[in-house]
Amino acid sequence: MQRLIIFVLLVLSRVKGECQEKDTIFLYNGQVLIGELRSINLGEVSFDEIDLKLLSVKLYKIRVLKSNRRFKIELVDKELFYGIIRSGEKDGWIEILSDNGTTVPIRLGQLNLVIPLEKQFLKSLHGNLAVGFSYTKSSGVGQVNLSSSVLYAARKLEYQFMASVNYSIDTAAFSRDREDISLMAAYSVSTAWFISATGSYQRNLELSIARRFQEMAGVGNKLFVRNQWQLYGITGLSLSQELSTAGESPGLLVEVPLMFRFNFFRFQHPNIQISSSQAGYVGLTQLGRVRIEGNTTFSWELIRYFYLTLNPYTNFDSRPPSGSTNYDYGIVLSLTYKF
Repeated sequence: MQRLIIFVLLVLSRVKGECQEKDTIFLYNGQVLIGELRSINLGEVSFDEIDLKLLSVKLYKIRVLKSNRRFKIELVDKELFYGIIRSGEKDGWIEILSDNGTTVPIRLGQLNLVIPLEKQFLKSLHGNLAVGFSYTKSSGVGQVNLSSSVLYAARKLEYQFMASVNYSIDTAAFSRDREDISLMAAYSVSTAWFISATGSYQRNLELSIARRFQEMAGVGNKLFVRNQWQLYGITGLSLSQELSTAGESPGLLVEVPLMFRFNFFRFQHPNIQISSSQAGYVGLTQLGRVRIEGNTTFSWELIRYFYLTLNPYTNFDSRPPSGSTNYDYGIVLSLTYKF
């Protein structure tokens, strides 16, 4: 009997120790989640629960949050901490035990971005995959649209991959009407400023662009960071090499870009998310040439992880290759899976 009691106590202490090492979330509805906090971004918590696997939890539904792991913690007022998250003295609050030894009480709604500092690469990826049908001015017929966006964030670096393509399929031919693929890297130099570099590939038959490769480097600022919306601005210098559908190339093009990225989220009645990227390019080697690219996504949650998205986009070029129109637009309706 004595050996049995000792064995049970050892097992219980081991289970208790393992549970204490896990991250824990207490919801206002009484549910308790034990597992691994993967990230907090735009008011949504990505949590890998030991029994239910990967979950997406709205931040306002959390009563208590605690973890023994180290995180990069960014607040809506742009204040930045590195440290451990402990449960707060009041519901809906946490305490940040920072690396410098200070303890800071924070309301959960003040969290803008939370990223674990020690984690596996694949668990750090977050994004979406969308499939849908669209109508574009370039074809005048229905098209198949595929798009994806993947984000990876670390202590100082952040990478974002984005891709969107429109293909036309009819009885006559298969046409690659529009392709837009980019990879952006950003390095934080302060709580508000970051250095940015982007490489992209584009194709747009409506503007007579067979292909365009573009490289951009510059600086960005987190202009506004609020509880439900964010606005970032980026500028610098861009180089591009383009080839028209007629086989003509103007050589190396140098432009000054001005980009804005906007995010809005509202998870209560209804669940809506809006993301928008608007960019303007002023030509230096081709004086007087102005290009504008806009892309906006409206998302409504249907069921967990699946969203109905509406994606209008516009492209303008004041000096496109000869013989082509200078304006293109489209609207895409898609079913999106977010991970």
